[in-house]
Amino acid sequence: MYSTAFLLCLLVSAGVALPGGHGGGYGGHSVPTPYGFSYGVSSGYTNFGQSEWGNGHGGVGGGYWVNLPDGRIQKVSYWAGPGGYFPVVSYSGVARYPAGKGGGGYGGHGGGFGFGGHHG
Repeated sequence: MYSTAFLLCLLVSAGVALPGGHGGGYGGHSVPTPYGFSYGVSSGYTNFGQSEWGNGHGGVGGGYWVNLPDGRIQKVSYWAGPGGYFPVVSYSGVARYPAGKGGGGYGGHGGGFGFGGHHG
């Protein structure tokens, strides 16, 4: 019984490993399938999303957007294919910064990257 099951597994493995086997994976000759998807996330100050489609011939197009901390929206539209990746970046809205002393780095304490060091 065990030898029959082993032999069956060995034959299936050999058939998949031969050229022209299942056709998938990195070395296979798979055909691109047309597809499309989109999603968006909106939660408080966090807003971003993406949409993309593939034409089934190796070309991909789409775009994504994100709300930036300064109030603007960054949008990237793109096309990619055998000739390369071609993005177009645009911004909408007006950048707004809070009134105050400024901060000089992350954390807003003048300490570079939020380490809060004293610069005297």
